[in-house]
Amino acid sequence: MRKQQGATFLTWVAGVGLVIFAFITGVKLVPLYLEFYSVRSLVDRVAQESSSKTSVQQIRRKVDDYMNVNSLNSLASSDFKVVPVEGKNDVKALEIYYEVRKPWVANIDFLVNFNYSKELGAADDT
Repeated sequence: MRKQQGATFLTWVAGVGLVIFAFITGVKLVPLYLEFYSVRSLVDRVAQESSSKTSVQQIRRKVDDYMNVNSLNSLASSDFKVVPVEGKNDVKALEIYYEVRKPWVANIDFLVNFNYSKELGAADDT
């Protein structure tokens, strides 16, 4: 007698379901992280071009220019803050903190927090 080989119909359906589930998750999350990497490079460029003596209005203007060029319409320039760096006198940093809520399946949502800061006038690490 020969032994049966292969997967049953239910195993195939479950496997295909898991692949579709992973694909939907990737399609929902990958654009959020790509946008964050654009925001991160924006913060790096503006911080590199600015110094602690640069006014907040000039920094906001630079942020607005970069946001228009990169089509980052989901953020506002008010999400970017110029904050003093703890432990360092007269040193400021450009900081961004924002949350994105993305619907996933039915009434389940992803809530993703992004936070990044860079000292003004700091050279780029990369």
